[in-house]
Amino acid sequence: MKFNDIVKALNARIVTKSSAFDGCAAESVIVSDLMSDVLMMEKPSPLIVSSLSSDQTIRTASMVDAVGVVIAQNKPLPDKMSSLAEELDVTLLHTQLEKFECCVLLGKLLERDGAA
Repeated sequence: MKFNDIVKALNARIVTKSSAFDGCAAESVIVSDLMSDVLMMEKPSPLIVSSLSSDQTIRTASMVDAVGVVIAQNKPLPDKMSSLAEELDVTLLHTQLEKFECCVLLGKLLERDGAA
């Protein structure tokens, strides 16, 4: 899944773009608000979907080499979160969709791309 497809499918706003935004693709999706659970996952090139809008989500994404983070449920984003995403070179997207809706739409994209 390329980011342009993800942005379009989730009607997401791009908050920050990583340096690899145009060239990388998500091969899997991790959906969780518990970053300790995210740290336990071993998925290739994951996209993290969460409603936890804090710097902890960005730091976790950086640790697991996630291709990016989607903050769902239209949660307000603190300024510190976007500045940390820029600093750690993590793509950050924001959508008003619920996490479940994100899962359904991202699942369709993964299926289309043959990654599911």
